[in-house]
Amino acid sequence: MGLFKSEQKGIKLKKLSREELVEIIYALQKSQQSLKEENDELKKRISENEQVISHFGTVADASQSLNDIFTEAQKALEQYLLAIKVTAGGGYSSGVDVQLAQYKAEEIVAKANRQAEEILAEARMKVDNALELVRRVDSEYSSYAALEDEAE
Repeated sequence: MGLFKSEQKGIKLKKLSREELVEIIYALQKSQQSLKEENDELKKRISENEQVISHFGTVADASQSLNDIFTEAQKALEQYLLAIKVTAGGGYSSGVDVQLAQYKAEEIVAKANRQAEEILAEARMKVDNALELVRRVDSEYSSYAALEDEAE
């Protein structure tokens, strides 16, 4: 710009006309507005990224819940097998106890499977939502970066 008259790396503003000073102020205000808009956009992207991160945390929680359900089902099966061994060894006098243990074990396993399916469906939905959010952020960032490249 021809507005600045430099003298050994310094700028002499005293020699600028009022019109030139107004142009400098206008350019600085325009630059400040551009930086504010960029800052707002970056804050928005940070917020969206935090949402993505929280979704992935929820998926990890769902995974832990599944693990707990299968651990409970495994314990039920072990108790069932133990009951069968005891019955086979003559520890019980009735086959009704074995049938009851088998029924309870099957009930626990069925419940665990239902809960696992529900948790998996919820986790899949959250992962899909998080991936969609990542795609949108990436798309917006790409278009934003392209606009910046064109501006330069």
